[in-house]
Amino acid sequence: MNFFDTHAHYNDEKFDVDREEQIQKLAENDIAYVTVVGCNEETSKQAVTLAQTHENLYAAVGISPNDLEGKISLESIEKLAKEPKVVAIGEIGLDYYW
Repeated sequence: MNFFDTHAHYNDEKFDVDREEQIQKLAENDIAYVTVVGCNEETSKQAVTLAQTHENLYAAVGISPNDLEGKISLESIEKLAKEPKVVAIGEIGLDYYW
């Protein structure tokens, strides 16, 4: 059985050291597809780039209320949302974990 991880953050700086290695390991663990989720304008752009450069990755773009820093550009998110491998608008709700 193959799995589709609908919410991952391979665009997080924590993966800067071994991002490609971790992405390559997905198939070994029966994870066929992953949606990389953006939390703000920058990480949304990173999610789209990862999706464009990896066949098994897709992107969700958005701005989390927890990540609001100064002026935001909804136009940028709208533009990113039109990219072919963007499958969702994500990270738009409140995260009560924090």
